[in-house]
Amino acid sequence: MTDLFTPNRRRILTLAAGAAATPIFAPAVLRAQEPGRCVLSTWGGDYAKLLTQNIEEPLLKPKGIEVVQDAGTEPTRVAKSIAQRRLPRGSVDVICVQAPAAYDLEDSGMLEPLDEGKIPNLKFVQPAFATPYSIPHIYSPQVIAYSPERVKTPPKTFDEMAAYGGKVGILDNSYIWVAMAAALKQQGDPGKIAEVKGTLEKLIKAGAKAYTSTEAFAPAIKSGEIDVGLVWHARVLFWTKGGVEMKSSFPAEGCLTYVSSMCVLKNAPNKAAAFAYINAALDPRAQRGFADSMGYHPTITNAALEGEVATRLALPDGAKLMPAPYPQLSAVRDDMNDWWRRLLDRR
Repeated sequence: MTDLFTPNRRRILTLAAGAAATPIFAPAVLRAQEPGRCVLSTWGGDYAKLLTQNIEEPLLKPKGIEVVQDAGTEPTRVAKSIAQRRLPRGSVDVICVQAPAAYDLEDSGMLEPLDEGKIPNLKFVQPAFATPYSIPHIYSPQVIAYSPERVKTPPKTFDEMAAYGGKVGILDNSYIWVAMAAALKQQGDPGKIAEVKGTLEKLIKAGAKAYTSTEAFAPAIKSGEIDVGLVWHARVLFWTKGGVEMKSSFPAEGCLTYVSSMCVLKNAPNKAAAFAYINAALDPRAQRGFADSMGYHPTITNAALEGEVATRLALPDGAKLMPAPYPQLSAVRDDMNDWWRRLLDRR
């Protein structure tokens, strides 16, 4: 998962320029205009595989809908959509992004409004996650992941985690979530991320490791390169299931809630297929499939978990889940992104 965007004029020009080097209409994507074909802009890796396994093959293929995955990093994919925003028909039907990025795309006027007439399963979305411009696909609290072999007393706050210095892992592409966690603990407001630049600078100077890929976090814990770090609880469950010794500690000050969203672009070439895709993403079978295989919680009210999966995903008593403050992030994110890049370059 990746950087968050504010599509203001400077950001639009920057991303559009970056997208110019990427072919906008690849042959496979052009065929999205054919009936029954949906182009999905998504992350690759485990997430993309599970989309195929839980949504595309079992729920859409029987209906004659063929899905083309346009996989890549979120910045590149968002840049392509911004570069195509003035075209009557773009090359992408559905775009998968973090919820704050969905907020930004809607704020820039790029997203198709959604309602139950288009997406019948919208009526089952939990109210805490509902928006008129995107669907919440999956969610998970941000936790302090740690090695139980090397960390005998789990850190219970952001500050206790930060005390591990050079043994802290940071996901470079989601550093903003680390900033929000620091702001929640130190400022009492996760939106005051500009006020905790000094905290992140101290972490980097102490030797904290920044990883460009989420998948790199688990090997770093396993090898002993890092002992702790902030990541989604679902990832801890997923990696533990795969044999990595890792546990979650839920910060006492609260856990920011990560939401993965799906949106239909206004210039989507096949909106009917796009609506069918995101309606299928809200199907209880798909939601339970992601819970079982990847550890993310369902966002709908009619996908109650049972048995071993319910036990494995149960959150501890007292865990406090908090939404990310999307408008506050939009106001300062350009500055924060530039500052973060300069900070890493100075290492």
